[in-house]
Amino acid sequence: MGTTNLQNTEFSKMSPVGNLPETSKETSITFLNELLANEFALFTKTLNFHWNIIGPRFHSLHEFLEEQYKDQLQVMDDVAERVRVLGGRPLSTVDEMSHAHKLNENPSARLEANEMIAELFHDHMLIQHQIKEILDDETRLKRDHGTEDFLVGLLCKHEKTSWMLNSHLEKQ
Repeated sequence: MGTTNLQNTEFSKMSPVGNLPETSKETSITFLNELLANEFALFTKTLNFHWNIIGPRFHSLHEFLEEQYKDQLQVMDDVAERVRVLGGRPLSTVDEMSHAHKLNENPSARLEANEMIAELFHDHMLIQHQIKEILDDETRLKRDHGTEDFLVGLLCKHEKTSWMLNSHLEKQ
């Protein structure tokens, strides 16, 4: 068998997502950018809490939150790259992110460790709800199987993180 020369095939002229309808691409790009803004807000909040955690569990929570914000940085990169795969432009500035995110912030609050963890848990749950809402609406991701699969994987990551955060809050 010889090597296929993609430059001589019809595939070389196609989008990376094939013949996905423009309306499906636009819907996915819009949703992913909204999600990206929420992920950015969550990343920033997690980093803030990492910097400002105090108390008897300082060391363990400081390390735990560091792991979390590093994971969230990768999530943001993955979401932005999915937007690019679909032919869109990801939100890329603090201004764009601040206008698009839906997570609550209280910059003047001095929270205790459990309040920080509870707030992060709540935000992960909100993002899970955001993802489930689009996955449950059969008309929104019409034929965009790649984005659907991507979102299912991301949902699983948020569920695991929510479980870990909630485990810090449960009483023995």
